Amino acid sequence: MLTRVQERHPLLGASVDRSAPEPLYRRAEGSIGVETIAMGTPWQAVVATEQTRPIAPEPGPLLRAVLIPGDPGSFVVLTFAHQITDGIGGLRVLLELVALLDGDERGTTRGVPRAQEDLLAGLDVQGHTGAAASAVMPVEDERMTAPGALAPFSGLLPHVSALALDRELTTRLVGRCRAEGMSVHAALCAAASRVFHRRGRDFVRILSPVDLRRAAGLSEDVANRFAGARTASEASDADDFWALAQRHHQALGRQRAPHVLQAGSAALAESPPATPEDAEAMMAAVTAADIQITNLGAAEAYGPIHASLKALWGPAQITQLRGEHVLGVVTSGGRLRMTELTHDPVAVLLPEMAAVLARACAAPYQAPNLA
Repeated sequence: MLTRVQERHPLLGASVDRSAPEPLYRRAEGSIGVETIAMGTPWQAVVATEQTRPIAPEPGPLLRAVLIPGDPGSFVVLTFAHQITDGIGGLRVLLELVALLDGDERGTTRGVPRAQEDLLAGLDVQGHTGAAASAVMPVEDERMTAPGALAPFSGLLPHVSALALDRELTTRLVGRCRAEGMSVHAALCAAASRVFHRRGRDFVRILSPVDLRRAAGLSEDVANRFAGARTASEASDADDFWALAQRHHQALGRQRAPHVLQAGSAALAESPPATPEDAEAMMAAVTAADIQITNLGAAEAYGPIHASLKALWGPAQITQLRGEHVLGVVTSGGRLRMTELTHDPVAVLLPEMAAVLARACAAPYQAPNLA
């Protein structure tokens, strides 16, 4: 069934040729590797191990699968090289795989995806520039741009923790965020900020990958279609949860504007890194944060959810930045699930985030005074 999914999405059957002056995608001859391991192995242990196994650019393909047999159900862990897709693309692949296993043949074979930079360059942003001109971007705090430090790849297993909100809390969270006029993602940013502030951090930066399919109307390819947005908070901001969440929401909204995304892509295209060392330095500068939160949202938005799919976790990754916490979030079956990877675990992070969200949703809602 993985071969069937691979046939629909060209990058799932690609390798990267680095012998040319510029790397090129080429067709891989092999099929997607599938490994079966011992029944009952915790999926968290498999995810941790997968982060220590680099995917070679050649001969491809640039993904692999691990099957953990179980009774009554099994786990499947898919690992993708970031050269071929992002979290949303990976979710689409998983949903298509489950559908095929359930006998659902629906699916579209897509052509080779265009480069993200080309798609953004051709984006018509005229309808957004008027509103953008009247919105003054805040002055950049130098603490926001302080670069992170990359740690050499050591092969050490990252710590993996996971927590699922129950259906009741998930429903209350979604409803309250709608009433407050903000995204669930902004509430997650506020909850993480509050936990870190309580642990003694005066200034907290959060990196949020932005899905360009939704933000800029790009095609629904299994490919990289994302940009990064950073928001931050002071310890003094942590007292009023919904006000803090609203600040995150507004800051993300400014950075998600199509003209801003287009300008950022153009700037990178004009001054690309010239060496691997330059690329590493750039990544350390633009991705540095106390925590990265990748929220895929409701899985139902990306394809039918079959009854055989009991739970979704992820996306899960580690990026070798010192002190990083990488949190993946996805909602399916009415439950929001969080998966965190780090080499510097804060044992209370996910439980305290859940507790913060529960208390915030239980607090009385006060409609804004528009008079």
